[in-house]
Amino acid sequence: MTTSSIKRRRSPHDASASNDGDGLENDNDNNSSTRSSRSRSSSSGSSALPNNSISSNMSKRDSEEDTWASKGYSYINPFVHRIEIDSHIEVAKIYVLTVLLLPIRVVSCILSLLSAWMFACIGLYGMSMEDLQAKPLSGWRRHMQYWTARAMRMVYTSGSFLYIQTKGTPATAREAPILVVAPHSSYVDSILVVSGHPPSIVAKRETADIPLLGRIINYAQPIYVQREDPNSRQNTIRHIVDRARSSDDWPQVVIFSEGTCTNRTALIKFKPGAFYPGVPVQPVLLRYPNKFDTFTWTWDGPGVLRLLWLTMTQFYNRCEIEYLPVYTPSPAEMADANLYANNVREVMAKALGVPTSDYSFEDVIVMSRAREMKIPFPGDIVEIERTLDFLDLLDSKRDMELCEMYLTLTNTDKLDIITFAELLQVDLNNPNLHKLFALLDHRRKGTVCLKSFLLCSLFCKLKNSDVITFLRALIKLYSESSQKIDRESFTRLLRHGGDKLNEKKAQALFFALDTANVGHVSFDMFAQYTEKQPSYKFLYHKSEHIRRTKSNVITATPTAN
Repeated sequence: MTTSSIKRRRSPHDASASNDGDGLENDNDNNSSTRSSRSRSSSSGSSALPNNSISSNMSKRDSEEDTWASKGYSYINPFVHRIEIDSHIEVAKIYVLTVLLLPIRVVSCILSLLSAWMFACIGLYGMSMEDLQAKPLSGWRRHMQYWTARAMRMVYTSGSFLYIQTKGTPATAREAPILVVAPHSSYVDSILVVSGHPPSIVAKRETADIPLLGRIINYAQPIYVQREDPNSRQNTIRHIVDRARSSDDWPQVVIFSEGTCTNRTALIKFKPGAFYPGVPVQPVLLRYPNKFDTFTWTWDGPGVLRLLWLTMTQFYNRCEIEYLPVYTPSPAEMADANLYANNVREVMAKALGVPTSDYSFEDVIVMSRAREMKIPFPGDIVEIERTLDFLDLLDSKRDMELCEMYLTLTNTDKLDIITFAELLQVDLNNPNLHKLFALLDHRRKGTVCLKSFLLCSLFCKLKNSDVITFLRALIKLYSESSQKIDRESFTRLLRHGGDKLNEKKAQALFFALDTANVGHVSFDMFAQYTEKQPSYKFLYHKSEHIRRTKSNVITATPTAN
């Protein structure tokens, strides 16, 4: 492995994007010849085309659809992380420690984990899950819980986290029943739970069944989230409220209010769950002042196994935990959990020296869906949507009009800013137009691809709709008529149907529809066929995402404690 392979993990789609660098741009250099070739293939029967020619053609034309994120516009994206290790000496050190130190650390981690599991089993002896949720532990079981946490601390020590620096004064459960922790950036953040007397956590119910860890997590008396329960959110909030307001000696509840991992460049929106009880909370900050950031685990970044390897092949790592003063809510904040959450976030962001961000956990879902549906630049799709909204293009029908005429236009792959503004019918001097152009100009060549814009725009508009509606909106990007779609166009269109519709399945579906072997099918035939097939139900499932609008942006102002 080279330095560059450690420095930046390429996305799963980067291979095709880099191999055919300007592939999509070549798509439209000869639109007229492409349309004539489609006509010929339709008349002669597209089934005569070999599969490998279609695959090769698709990879050349659609490379931009596989591009992970744009490099044309710089902004804070809290869900992207790259590991920067440029020194050959550091790379050599990693390999040497992989041989000499990593095996010892792995064995030590396993032994420490087994010790914690043993303590947890002893402490849980004779107790049911109902007993754990009914009342807090006391007596010898409480002491055994402490030793379980000590053993788990040894897991982190064995894994290279030799130093934990604590700042501030931890509050008692009476002073602050809830600990609000941020930023949440890694699996390592759980070191907070084992650094002192163990607090409770909020965890998925399935974690109780994880070998070894399940017993240890149970022993912390967590608040479990039942994902299969339609009332899960309300029940979880109720349990948090009950714990926070209880007169019993429950341990504090730790909540990572961001709800997902970020790269610590900004604090994203806090989920309001920790703030519904309206009780005082203690903000807790996590920092990792290390030479290399080998443990940040984000939506677009290195995988967990690579992070573990790079983390455990460092001589040591540091963690800093800072307890801020207890935040007591005002009457207005007690009545409004979102206001309370935003004001606490402002206090924590100021202490960290980072900005707050309008991003939220739901944006990760949107980006994941964009990646699954082969939308260009899925890592930037939220920023693109925000820019479209400021340009009033989300409520405009201009993108649909451009779709209708797309195959009649020329040079759609290399639009300069002036032509782009004319097509969108937007003022050339609008700064948001230039921002959108920069986001789409991923190669920094001063040109953008109209197809990429249309895919992004239509996705942002229709991401709450079912897949079949989205595919219907894209027809004119690939075929002159919805009644005569040839095999190549059909296969390319269905690329945007999600991971369950790969190229092989799309071609098999085409042959199933083209029973007369005429070389083309209609979209209505496709819709009628799939609607009756249980295996294609996902095409008719509506996604529940929250559309971002300018009116949704909340500006919070810290209030005096």
